[in-house]
Amino acid sequence: MKKTMIAGAIIASLSLATAVEAKEGNYVGFGLSQHSIDGGFYDADVMTLDGKVGTYFNENFSGELRLGVGVQDDTVFGADIEVDNYYGAYVRFGAPVTDGFYPYAIAGYTNTKVSVSGGGSDSESDFSYGVGADMAITNDVDFTVEYMRYLDKDGGEIDGIGVGFKFKF
Repeated sequence: MKKTMIAGAIIASLSLATAVEAKEGNYVGFGLSQHSIDGGFYDADVMTLDGKVGTYFNENFSGELRLGVGVQDDTVFGADIEVDNYYGAYVRFGAPVTDGFYPYAIAGYTNTKVSVSGGGSDSESDFSYGVGADMAITNDVDFTVEYMRYLDKDGGEIDGIGVGFKFKF
């Protein structure tokens, strides 16, 4: 019985060490996000191609920089609306539930440029936040799913639901 408990403790320790090791170092990622723009008197759904680069400070905290560019616009009242680009800096807090599942909360700052055909473009910046999860495909590759509130100002809101891949190195 004692040997079984010791073996179990060793296996549990190795499992935890694997989870910690998998969440250290740097990463890059890419994905697609569907953004919902609530402009007050209109709603638009657009899509962006997203890129990110980040680093794990420890098992629970990471920081990352992101850049997204518009790849699909929406037509509202005869005008094309799109996210030209966005960029931001964020901090993520997460905890490994298992070796392959890592839910997290994310917060930071985003600058977003939205354009309307015939109406010009507008850039806004705001505090951003969201939740997501990394799901391990291999030790170095994660599939990610995330919801973000990029912008929440009197003039409108921008929310996004994204999926992508993250590569650790």
